[in-house]
Amino acid sequence: MRKALVFLALAVAFGAESEAFSPYSSMSCYKLWHARNSIYAKEGYCFSSPKAISVFGKACFPPYGKLSDWEAKEVEKIKRWEGRKGCSGNYVAPMPIKSTVAPIPSSTTSKSNETNNNILGYAKVVGVRPYSFLAVRIGPGKKYAQIGIFRSGDKDIQVMRCLGGWCKVRYKNIVGWVASRYLRMY
Repeated sequence: MRKALVFLALAVAFGAESEAFSPYSSMSCYKLWHARNSIYAKEGYCFSSPKAISVFGKACFPPYGKLSDWEAKEVEKIKRWEGRKGCSGNYVAPMPIKSTVAPIPSSTTSKSNETNNNILGYAKVVGVRPYSFLAVRIGPGKKYAQIGIFRSGDKDIQVMRCLGGWCKVRYKNIVGWVASRYLRMY
């Protein structure tokens, strides 16, 4: 027993991953798919499948999905777990995706703010979990379609206006609305 504990301590100390202690071992097929594609989305991969676009948006910004060595290794680990669990890709997201998009009420748009480039300030994304994202939507609320994503630590986001817990922002050629609780102004 002592030898096993010493081996485990050495493995942890030198960064070796034990299959039994992998964070991916307890994930469902959907969560594995989401974790893998979150890595690609963070790096601007251009999604084409309707399922991926509905969750991550089209993304499509430089470096267009080019992964670092660490990211490529994580993707390979996730793929191995997907194979072990027999994930087929035919699973359904836990929450249904609405096919209709509600129009933005006229009371929430202001022509003066749309035509001029007033910026309230700049913000950084905070409080977003690893392998997750902050959805950018076409309107101020969850009922509006997702058009992009932000990651924790994204900064220099231009805040144009805020309304009822949502802020209209501009970042990397994306203009949309995000939940204000995930923004820290500076």
